[in-house]
Amino acid sequence: MGSQVPVWIPIVVALLGLAGVMLTQVLSGRREARRMAEEAAREERRWQREREARTHETRADAYAQLMGVLEAFDGVLFQARAVVEGGKKLDEHQISELREVRSEAQHALGPVVLHAPEAVRRLVSDATLPRMRLAAMLLAPDDDNQAKLRPAWDAGQRGYRVMRARMRADLGFDAEPVEELFGAQPTVVSSSSESTSDPADTTSRPPSTL
Repeated sequence: MGSQVPVWIPIVVALLGLAGVMLTQVLSGRREARRMAEEAAREERRWQREREARTHETRADAYAQLMGVLEAFDGVLFQARAVVEGGKKLDEHQISELREVRSEAQHALGPVVLHAPEAVRRLVSDATLPRMRLAAMLLAPDDDNQAKLRPAWDAGQRGYRVMRARMRADLGFDAEPVEELFGAQPTVVSSSSESTSDPADTTSRPPSTL
């Protein structure tokens, strides 16, 4: 009588085969899930880099636009201040030009306020409001305002230098050290941020943008 294979052996073999199939599927599923997670992470990093690049470009454009407008504003303010301090009145062309650059400065604020970080936004008003006050005094001259013209100019120059330094640092560029501007009353500077030890020197020449 030949030997007979026990019934439990085929059952065990079948169970082992089933377990092997299930284990293979589980491992395959885990590998696929890990692959998909890694692919999603790579896609997220790529999207993040693209978003940061777009943000940097947009912010740089906004900064450049505001800086250019404020420097042009300074050129007109300097000439108008010289006229008024000389005891004369602005002519129609000068008044129109001053109003135009003031309007351009106001319109250039929007993109910066929208895209700049809070640390930069806090400095924008320090650079722009003194210029707006100076423009208002020049457009409506008053003897009582004569002594206020130079301080408004000084405040605008200091605010611009600090704002510009923070903007350049935000974009990853080298920036002018401006820590001393937070101390004692600063000397007057041109819109190109070149300081002078003699305040009279800055009143005898226009900003470097002209």
